[in-house]
Amino acid sequence: MNIIISGCGNVGYHLARTLMKEGHNVTVIDADPEVCQRVSRQLDVLCLQGSGMDLDVLQEAGAAQAYLFIAVTRDEKANMLSALMARHLGCRIALIRLQESTALKSLSLLSRDLKLSLSLNPDELAARELVRILEFPASVSVDSFSAGRVELMEFEVQPDSPLIGKSLIAIRKTYPGRYLFSLCLRNTQASIPRGDFIVQARDHLTLMASRSEALAFFSRLKLQTAGIRQLLILGGGDLGLSLCQQLAGQPIQITLVEKDPARCALISAWFEKVDVCQGDATNHPFLQTLNFDAMDAVMAVTGSDEINAMLALYGRSRGLGLVFCRQNTHSYLPILQEARIRTVMPKDLATEQILGYVRSVDSRDENPIVTLHALAGGQIEALEFEIGPDAQRIIAAPLQNLPLKKNILIAAILRHARMIIPGGQDQLRQGDFIIVLAPAGHVRRLADLLENPPRRA
Repeated sequence: MNIIISGCGNVGYHLARTLMKEGHNVTVIDADPEVCQRVSRQLDVLCLQGSGMDLDVLQEAGAAQAYLFIAVTRDEKANMLSALMARHLGCRIALIRLQESTALKSLSLLSRDLKLSLSLNPDELAARELVRILEFPASVSVDSFSAGRVELMEFEVQPDSPLIGKSLIAIRKTYPGRYLFSLCLRNTQASIPRGDFIVQARDHLTLMASRSEALAFFSRLKLQTAGIRQLLILGGGDLGLSLCQQLAGQPIQITLVEKDPARCALISAWFEKVDVCQGDATNHPFLQTLNFDAMDAVMAVTGSDEINAMLALYGRSRGLGLVFCRQNTHSYLPILQEARIRTVMPKDLATEQILGYVRSVDSRDENPIVTLHALAGGQIEALEFEIGPDAQRIIAAPLQNLPLKKNILIAAILRHARMIIPGGQDQLRQGDFIIVLAPAGHVRRLADLLENPPRRA
């Protein structure tokens, strides 16, 4: 597929690298000559210096023949205009990074005629993930499928956990329920565990279950399931603002720290129940005046990776259990993971969303990818498919008789709003939704789950 990306910041670069690895023909447009030089050195893509709003640049990029145009600069008006121009030149589909609600309303008037796919908002995606984790404080990360009917929750096995030394089969007998351990991350190595897998301390296990089943399981293990009461947000940028929006109405006392007085005034006007404090989040004595040590959770979400890492490490040094940190690059991840600090990377979440969409339109069948989440640092993907009318081969036999490829797991079936943890005798039906775990990049369409049928002589 021919894909054009306008804007090669954190999100654009990550997209270009990922889509290139997927085998697509990628062209990048960026106004910064240094960015273009770096991209040309590091990626096997065509990089053009210029603006996505420049007709000549778009024509040189091949917009007339492109299937997909992705505008991810921080200039929302430029994204809108470049996408409209690309569509007029002949590009089939456009995706746009937008964050302001007013821009979304304006664009919706044009979207139907020009087939623009609305709102790619990395900060909103990051806020959703952080809010989901707040609902399950024992989790390291939470991914949702089928509008929240199924949750994929990663949690760390603590040294005093009763799970240590037990096989997954034994754990299921001790803690019965409708759930599945779908993934284990041990010393940075991810695997899809079998029933005889023995759990060790510090393993990161991923639990697939409904929300109620997950809460029941965590409760029996005496893991934290109660919601938080006091939250400190350090940074009033787009992510901080989105967090306030998504937490509005919840019984949480939110304190937000922001250095810019104009931004403080804006957030105070929008969210009367948020305690907005103007000040420098890097000033530790100032933070202590906000009852820092008594907070149930702290989120460092400024625009600086360095500041966020420093604030998160400070929170851990003060004994806080729930510390979250926004990061734009992977530079500090080893340090943060060693300190058991939960991280969120908006660019990774945006890439997941676009990658799922690209694979869906590229599959050319009636079994689309509904949701895609990257797990275990991108080693494993969890994909949700809808079983359409042309999936005769995968619904032709019980699961135990299907020629599934190696290292692929059908982890759950969603049938009429009911989640089924499948066994060998279960058989898929048209209209089912299934959740599949597979090595990253190995599954692009439903047919990729099965070994190729033998050729006839």
